[in-house]
Amino acid sequence: MAEMTPEQQQALAIAAARLRLQKQPQQPQGLPADDAISVSRTGIGGLIEGIPIAGPIVRDWTERAAGATLAAFSDETYDQVMDRIHDANRAEKEANPIVDKGAQITGAVAGTIPAVMAAPAAFGAGGGSLLLRSGISGLTGATIGGVDAGVRSGGDAEKIKEGITMGGLFGLGGPVAGKVVGAGARALADAVRTRAAARIAGMDPQAFGYFRRAVTDDGLDAVSLPQKLQEMGSNAIPADLGPNLQKQAGALAATPGAAQTTIRTTLADRAAGANARIGQTIDETTGRNVVPSEVQADIAANQNAHSPLYREAFREARPYSTEPIASALEADIGRLRGPAQARLRQVRGMLNIADSNVLSTDPGVMFQTRQAIDGLLKTEIDPKVISALTEARQMLDDGLTRAVPRIKEIDAGYAELARQDEAVTRGQQVLDSGRTAPRPSELAGEVERGAQPQGMQIGPSAVPLRLSQGARAEIDRIVGTNSNDIVAMNRLIKGEGDWNRARLATLFGPEKAERLFKVLDNESVWADTANTVTRNSETAARLAAQNELGGGVGNFGVKEAFKAGGFLGAARSAAIDKVDDIVKALMSSETGNATRESLARALIGEQREKLVEGLMKAKTMGTTPTLVDPVVKALLLNGGTARTR
Repeated sequence: MAEMTPEQQQALAIAAARLRLQKQPQQPQGLPADDAISVSRTGIGGLIEGIPIAGPIVRDWTERAAGATLAAFSDETYDQVMDRIHDANRAEKEANPIVDKGAQITGAVAGTIPAVMAAPAAFGAGGGSLLLRSGISGLTGATIGGVDAGVRSGGDAEKIKEGITMGGLFGLGGPVAGKVVGAGARALADAVRTRAAARIAGMDPQAFGYFRRAVTDDGLDAVSLPQKLQEMGSNAIPADLGPNLQKQAGALAATPGAAQTTIRTTLADRAAGANARIGQTIDETTGRNVVPSEVQADIAANQNAHSPLYREAFREARPYSTEPIASALEADIGRLRGPAQARLRQVRGMLNIADSNVLSTDPGVMFQTRQAIDGLLKTEIDPKVISALTEARQMLDDGLTRAVPRIKEIDAGYAELARQDEAVTRGQQVLDSGRTAPRPSELAGEVERGAQPQGMQIGPSAVPLRLSQGARAEIDRIVGTNSNDIVAMNRLIKGEGDWNRARLATLFGPEKAERLFKVLDNESVWADTANTVTRNSETAARLAAQNELGGGVGNFGVKEAFKAGGFLGAARSAAIDKVDDIVKALMSSETGNATRESLARALIGEQREKLVEGLMKAKTMGTTPTLVDPVVKALLLNGGTARTR
């Protein structure tokens, strides 16, 4: 340089300046390293580099590929280009440290989340105790931390050791942190979900929370609740569906205000219509009510109407010798002893002409004797007497058939009416629980045989109809004597087992019997709801008044319950206390009237469709948002490895 002329030195300086300009990074001269393009490059590079283990490798490959491409289209060597790229990266990182660190954290978390979701058990999200899951998570964290540190440090033993230590420590706390953060996230999400669901249901958020908790505790959900209400009919309300819902209704019924009026008025109005609803259903399923005595009086009148027919038939009668019948009776009298012998002597005497020992040949005497035997058979209980009288009657009946040709036609009509009269009485025994009540199979047989015509009768018998009328009359008697006790009415009509259901199905048809029993079941549930809500509300009101006046009894908690009933007593006490907490909250002055009124309207089933929509919206309540646990674990694991970067 000393031997050069000033002009030569100036030319050389210009050439060197041009060369330096050519070797400058691609950003324009004088542009700072924190401009928008540099910030963008820093962020993208940080995202890639932050990916655990693979990030540095991927970024290195990307930069090497870029360097090879630039070297191929310039007069620089590959090493010169790579040096320039590295220098530019360092400058941009130094100019944008926050962007670089944030991007690396984001890349680390985003790169770890797929692994946590793909193998949750390896990160402490599997089964087993918290200690076991923490140990597994710590082992995974130590592995990731050591490998990542080795990749980034080029195999530095100290860095690897530090990565294992920090990764293991942070991984060890992953399950605990995930549980804690998950609970917080779940609570926050539930608060948002509750407000959204309450808005859909048209309810106060706090009231909706109470309502949903009772629905859940009673084993219901957005699907089963409307189904059960539909099964129970249009008069059913949510408070009918479980003890927790009933407890809430009881608390509201005990607290003065609009909610109390809503609950009590709804239950009172429904109870007032119970007898009318039951009566309508009974009429629709078992037919018009009848009075047995009136039916039997009509039957007796129709039997009496046969008297002129008998008189007309006897005008054509011929004298008939009863000698064979008398001889047979005398033979039986000589053989029998006791009441049977006495009864046959009585019958034998009826065959004589009045006030004589001469046998009558008048068919009318035989007819009257047969009628007398029928009267004796109605009250007789001795089987031997019944057998002897029945045989004697049959002989007289055969004689009358030969002596009076048309008598069997008239007998058939009279006998049909007698069978109907017996069927009315028998029908009133159908719902009995004693020995006189027929078994379902016996009643089915009686109905089948009763429908068949007897003797010279033409057409089906009305015996099945009379059986059903007798049963219908008994149902009316039960309803009339238990109109103020729906539960007792239900028990008497349904019985203890399945027999009454089967017997009523035989008389009125399975569908009608099932419908009747369903209505009775529903009314029984509704009556129980009213009683429970009223009883609970009165008890709660008394306790509240006692506490207010300083006369309340001491707390009886889980400890006292355990002393009284052991583990089962303690469990029951804890379950009841859980419900009682809500009851106390509802009765508390801290719970506003608007909340109570909103809950009351939900419990009586106003706007059912909106309630169901709100419950559907709240189905995800109690669940942690999907990405919370993976994100927490990813942050912890990468927090441990960050010290080695």
